[in-house]
Order: sequence, then C-alpha cells, then structure tokens
Amino acid sequence: MAADAGLRVVGTIRTIELHTLAAKFQNVATRQVAKIELDIERAIDEEGEELDPGNLAGLHFQGPAELVPRFSCGDRVQIVTSPESSLQISSIRPAPLS
Repeated sequence: MAADAGLRVVGTIRTIELHTLAAKFQNVATRQVAKIELDIERAIDEEGEELDPGNLAGLHFQGPAELVPRFSCGDRVQIVTSPESSLQISSIRPAPLS
C-alpha cells in the first residue's frame, strides 16, 4: 500500500449526511463536511495487514461536503484515509468487484 495512505476500506454506504463542524477559534467560520458510515466488508491498515471489519463497526468517515451529492446510501465504495487521521477521507471511489 502507498506510504501516504492510512486505512483502505471497502463497504456499502449505510449513511451519508452533511455535518456542520463548529469553529474552534474566533473569527473562523463553521464548515460543512460529509459524514459517511459504511457496512465494512474489508479493511487493510497502514502496514497492509487485514483488519477484522467487526472491530470497525460504527466508525464515521469524514470528507468534503461535495461527496454528499456524488454518493448515496447503498453505494459500494472504496475509501482510503489519510495517514494522520484514520477517519479523514483522502480518496473515495466506486469499489471494484471483489
């Protein structure tokens, strides 16, 4: 797996919604992000090791708000997260057939 990747997960979108993040500092505007929950079928960690998908149940991945109109509940996707945060989406695309 690429050195600049965190988790790599494949699953079906259970929920996708806009979520507003409150500003932590004065004079910084709030912003909206996409919050995605998956039914995870397969997960691989930063070292390329398989993870038990059951241990990742209930995680919500976060990405740009523009993802909400592009994806829907029921879509099967592959998400790669950033190495700094295993919940921040670096890339998302329709999942290949297994």
